Amino acid sequence: MRRRYGIGEKEFQELLAEQGGVCAICDGEDPQHLDHDHRTGWVRGILCFNCNGGLGQFRDSPARLARAITYLRGTTWQRVLIHPGVFQMCSPTRGRPPSQRS
Repeated sequence: MRRRYGIGEKEFQELLAEQGGVCAICDGEDPQHLDHDHRTGWVRGILCFNCNGGLGQFRDSPARLARAITYLRGTTWQRVLIHPGVFQMCSPTRGRPPSQRS
């Protein structure tokens, strides 16, 4: 770790203690992955396997993550009252109703 990221085990444990011993993103217990900015090499925090992999899948791009959040918020199906006692499932921003077979 020291050669690659500039911190040793002592600094790792101090950073983990500053985070309360949990993943810096999801608060999951026992995070093991030292996260760093791939452009600068600067250490950002300690993450669990899933959060560290998730950032990697989004290529550390805040714009990609923001679009993913917008996508998740915009495609949540909701029940909408269209007539007394009659509801229709729809997406608030896009998409089509779920199939009748769902």
